[in-house]
Amino acid sequence: MRARKKKNTVPRLERHSDLIADAVMLPDICPEGSVDVLYLNFSDPWPKNRDRKRRLTHVNFLETYKKLLKPNGILRIKTDNVGLFDFTLDQLEQAGFETFDLTRDLHSSDIENEVMTEYEKRFSEQGFPINAVKARVKRD
Repeated sequence: MRARKKKNTVPRLERHSDLIADAVMLPDICPEGSVDVLYLNFSDPWPKNRDRKRRLTHVNFLETYKKLLKPNGILRIKTDNVGLFDFTLDQLEQAGFETFDLTRDLHSSDIENEVMTEYEKRFSEQGFPINAVKARVKRD
């Protein structure tokens, strides 16, 4: 008789307010259509062109986020990296998101900044403007 190995499973979330996880694992953790707001704060810009698909705002990741977000769910993105921000805006368009509350200098705008991360505080103190955008899936 052989012993069967227990399959390595990730528990699915029923209800959770905050989650820090590898984006690749999100479909295993969050049921489709269950996320109100997904935050991408100061993601690694992966500056080399060969690494574009690793960016958390690449269209492949955005397609995953679309499935996880509730019908009016919001994707909130902040970064100090202008190149990543420009890339992100293009990818959001390609993935069928509509953008709003877009700014290239969050702290000089009238847009509410609910949470200031450590990175954001550090970059702001160094004089870097913070790029921010909110997006939701376009509905027909």
